[in-house]
Amino acid sequence: MKDPHLSGRILFFSDIDDTLVNTDKSLSDENRTAIREFLERDHIFVISTGRALSGARNLLTHLGLYGKKNLWISSSNGAIVYDTFLEKELLRHSVPRDLMLEAFDLAREFGIHIQTYTDTSVVSETDNESLRIYLDNQKLPLILVPHIKDAQIAPPPKLLCLDYQDPEKVTRFRSYFERQMGGRLDCFQSNPWLLEIVPPGVNKGSSLRFIAEKTGIPIDHTISAGDAENDLSMILAAGIGCAMRNADESLKQQADYVTEHDNNHAGIAEILYRFCL
Repeated sequence: MKDPHLSGRILFFSDIDDTLVNTDKSLSDENRTAIREFLERDHIFVISTGRALSGARNLLTHLGLYGKKNLWISSSNGAIVYDTFLEKELLRHSVPRDLMLEAFDLAREFGIHIQTYTDTSVVSETDNESLRIYLDNQKLPLILVPHIKDAQIAPPPKLLCLDYQDPEKVTRFRSYFERQMGGRLDCFQSNPWLLEIVPPGVNKGSSLRFIAEKTGIPIDHTISAGDAENDLSMILAAGIGCAMRNADESLKQQADYVTEHDNNHAGIAEILYRFCL
C-alpha cells in the first residue's frame, strides 16, 4: 500500500451515484464536512460522473456543492470538464454526427431505447417508461424528435442506451454494438441497465490525466473513488484508486484501497480523512 497520507496539493476524483451520495441521492453530513475541509486547503475535488453536464449541475446545486472554488465536474464519463466556480468549460469531446446516426440505427434495429443530449436536454426518438424514469432521476427536460437526423443539435458528448425493466437486453446490445462499432466508438455499462457510448479513448481516467496535467498536480497526488465498471479507468489512472465497500467485486480487485464504509455511511469522508486531511 502506498504512503497512507499525502502532502502537497491533491486532486480527488469522486463518482456520484453509489459513491458520494447515499442511495436516496442525499449527501451525508460527514461527507459534506470532509469535502469542505478538503477544499479549504486548496485541493481540487472533481465530481466524475456518467451523468450529462446539466444533470450533474442539477444534482450538485441541490446538494449545495455547485459553484464552490476548486470544485469541478467531469461529466459524460470524461467527455466534458467544467469548473463550477468559474462556470467555464475546460474540455469537450463529441461523438461525430455520422457515428451518432449509425448508433441510433443500430439501436432502432435491435429494439432498444437510445438517447443523446444537448447542453440542457435529453434528445430521443421514442417516449417510454425507462426514459421517463431516467428524466425523473436526472431532472432533465426532453426534446422528442421523429428521427434523430431531424434533430438540430451539435455533436453530443455521449449517447446512452437504457432499459430498466430488462438489463440483460442492455448487455446483449452491448455485445452487438461492440461488434458493429468497435474502434469507432467506445461503450461501457455504468450499471446493468445503462450503456454509455462515448468517443474512442474518452473515459474517467483520461479526464483525470487531463486535469492533473492542466493543474500541474502529479499523478501520485491524485485519488479516485468509485463503485462500477465505468469507474475502472480512473481507479487505474489515479495514484491511489479506491473502491467503495459496495462496489463491484471486479473493481475492488483492481483498487489500491477498499473502504470500510459504503456510500450510505460516508465512505468518501473515510478516504479523505485517511489520505488527505
